[in-house]
Amino acid sequence: MKNKFQYILFSLLFVAFIGCSEDEGLETVDTGAPENLSIDFQIEQDNSGEVTIYPSAENANSFVIDYGDGSEVSESIATGENIMHTYAEGSYNVILTAMSLSGETTSVTQALEVSFRAPENLEVTITKDASDPFTVSVSAEADYAASFEVYFGDVTGETATLMMIGETVSHTYTNVGTYDITVIALSGGVESTTYTEQVTIVDPLLLPITFESSTVDYTFYNFGGGEGNGAPLVANPATNAVNSSQTVASYTKVSGSETWAGTITTLNEAIDFNTSTLIAVDVYSPTAGTPILLKVEDSADSNNSAEIEVNTTTSNEWETLVFDLSAVDTSISYESIILFFNMNTSGTGETYYFDNIRLDNPTIVELPLTFEGTSSAYAWMNFGGATSTVVSNPDQSGINTSANVTELVKSSGAETWAGSNIILANAIDLSSSQTVSMKVWSSVANTPVLLKLETSDENNTYSMEIQATTTVTNQWEELTFDFTGISTTEVIDVVTVFMNFGATGMGNSYYFDDIQL
Repeated sequence: MKNKFQYILFSLLFVAFIGCSEDEGLETVDTGAPENLSIDFQIEQDNSGEVTIYPSAENANSFVIDYGDGSEVSESIATGENIMHTYAEGSYNVILTAMSLSGETTSVTQALEVSFRAPENLEVTITKDASDPFTVSVSAEADYAASFEVYFGDVTGETATLMMIGETVSHTYTNVGTYDITVIALSGGVESTTYTEQVTIVDPLLLPITFESSTVDYTFYNFGGGEGNGAPLVANPATNAVNSSQTVASYTKVSGSETWAGTITTLNEAIDFNTSTLIAVDVYSPTAGTPILLKVEDSADSNNSAEIEVNTTTSNEWETLVFDLSAVDTSISYESIILFFNMNTSGTGETYYFDNIRLDNPTIVELPLTFEGTSSAYAWMNFGGATSTVVSNPDQSGINTSANVTELVKSSGAETWAGSNIILANAIDLSSSQTVSMKVWSSVANTPVLLKLETSDENNTYSMEIQATTTVTNQWEELTFDFTGISTTEVIDVVTVFMNFGATGMGNSYYFDDIQL
């Protein structure tokens, strides 16, 4: 039994020895010096001079406070704790020193005014955030003030936000509306001084107008008929590649309304026509060929205006109309946007939908031709009974998942040589490559596709054409056209496409995309 006891005792001593050895190998924890120090004061308003001091900092383990009145510094204060000190009336510089676990220290000085007089000459500054319309910042100053309480007025039973001398506090509102911001200046006395100012929180109506925000006021006002209707927000009646958004605006041109009836809204800021003079609008019209007039006006003087009319090209589906307002005077502020649907025709009760009113960058029609720009920019010229139009990709799969492509319809009875061509804004640079590729979708097997490159110069007939044949049906494939030997000095700026070349049209639709070197 004695031997067993000695063995157990030896084991315990050995474990203790090992434990001490391991402790001796520990490294000192280094959390870095304390940062972001701050001091909050809460002064009793009873002429007692009692001030509760709340220290805080990052990476701090404890604090000491030099009260600034000649008394001894405080005892060590743990994080999350506070301390009370009694002051006589006067101005003090309170020094807070924070210490980290590793012993590093950082100090900060905060002014403290202890007065038993009511604060005087209270001045409050309320500033709205330039990048966030829901956020405001508040600062204040006053003679004899030690601190301030700020109430932002959007919460029932709100707890005051404490603000020290020289500080600025910020608040973000949840909803639009008008709120009373109240600032109470406190001293060490019973009396305080209060200032209240109303602030209106508005989510501004600016371009682009998407109708998707729950806080923006998208009100439109009708004229010439249906004045009480406005432009109600409704669910998108038929999403497509042009407009897949959830919410759109609707406008009904009521029966018997004036030929010039329309709807108007006013932005909170002027349109910046220095960046672009093109305005694009997604439109859903019950009829093709409907004239849509867009007008911009100076909200202070309606005589300052510019307008342009564009016709719809399709019915009962979304398309993007681009209004070229290059005639605007950029020195004038234009805040009002006015839309006239089926201009110069009296209303019959038909409904139009519109969405995504925005400034548009001009689409440069050049290789590669991807058809992802503004649809109206791709001005296909048709001949022989063929018609080409930019449409939504009917089969977003395989090698072509892009949103938009060109559809060439070779109508029944169309000429064997029917096709479409387009003039490019910039000539094709064939100096480094003479091979052109094009993605094609055909429902007809072994379709001969002829691609022709030529010049738009009426006095120059130079051209070159190459034919390729599809190998699959009802799926995308890439055809290659070898233009080796084509002139690299001629200005080649016209692309012509012939589908099922050499055969009379049977009413088939063919699709092509991504014409590129």
